[in-house]
Amino acid sequence: MRINTNISALQAQRSMSEHSRTVESASGKLAQGTRVRNASDDAASLAIGTKQKSNIRSNYQAMRNASDAISEFQMAEGTLNEVGNMLVRLKELSVQAASEHLVDEDRANINYEYMALRSEIERTTQSANFLGDNLFRSTKDRTYQIGLHNDETSKMELDRAKMIVTEFSLQIVDSSIPTAEEARLNLGYIDTGIERLAKTRAALGAIQNRMQSTVNNLDTSRLNESAAMSQRMDADFAHETSEKIRGELRVQAASSVMVQANNVSANALKLLKDS
Repeated sequence: MRINTNISALQAQRSMSEHSRTVESASGKLAQGTRVRNASDDAASLAIGTKQKSNIRSNYQAMRNASDAISEFQMAEGTLNEVGNMLVRLKELSVQAASEHLVDEDRANINYEYMALRSEIERTTQSANFLGDNLFRSTKDRTYQIGLHNDETSKMELDRAKMIVTEFSLQIVDSSIPTAEEARLNLGYIDTGIERLAKTRAALGAIQNRMQSTVNNLDTSRLNESAAMSQRMDADFAHETSEKIRGELRVQAASSVMVQANNVSANALKLLKDS
C-alpha cells in the first residue's frame, strides 16, 4: 500500500473528470439542440452544415425575390384588366356612335366619354408603378435572381419592351367618334388594341405561372436541404439524454470510489499512529 501517492484516488479523479466532460457535452447539446457546437465535435459535419445553412438562407431569399416578382406581375395584371374594361367600353361607345339615328349633339356627348376613357387609359398605364419602377413604360430588361449562383439557371430575364402599353401601342392614339363614319372606322382599331392587350396579359400570365413554379421548386429544395442539415447537425435528444444520465451515474460512481480510496489511506495512517 502506498500512502504518499494515492493511485486509486487519482484514477477515480481522472475518471470523474472524463465523465464530467461527457455530462457537460451532452447538456450543452441538449440546451442548444445541436449535435455539432464547434469544430472539435465533428469538423467535417460543421463544414458541410455551414454550407447547407448558407444554401438554406439564400434559397429562402430567392423565394422572396420570386414572390416579389409575382406581386409585380399581379399588380400589372390588375392594371391591364382595368385597361381591358375601358377598351371594351370604348368599342361599345363606337358601336353606339356608328348608328345614323343619332344627332350630332348626342354623338358629341358620347365622344366626350370616349375621350375621357382614352385619357384614363394613358394615365393608368403611365402611373402604374412597382417599387418606383413604371410597369408599362420602361424598355430596360429586368433580371430576377431566383437561384443561389451567378449562372443562367439562377436568374430569369423579362423583356420589358414587350410589356409597353400606351395609346400608341394599342392603336387608339388620336382616335375619336365625332361622326358615324369615324366611329365605324374606329371599331377595327379598337379590336386591334384589345387583341394586343390580350397578348400582353397572356405573356404576363405565363411568366407569373413560371415564377410560381419556381417558388414551389425553391420551397421543396429548401425543405430537403433543411432535412439533410437536421440529420447532420441537430442533436438526437434520446441519445444525448441517455449519455447525460450515464455520465452522471459514472461521475457519482467515480466520486464514491475516490472517497473510499481516500478513506483507505486515512485508515492506514490511523493504524500507524495507533501502533
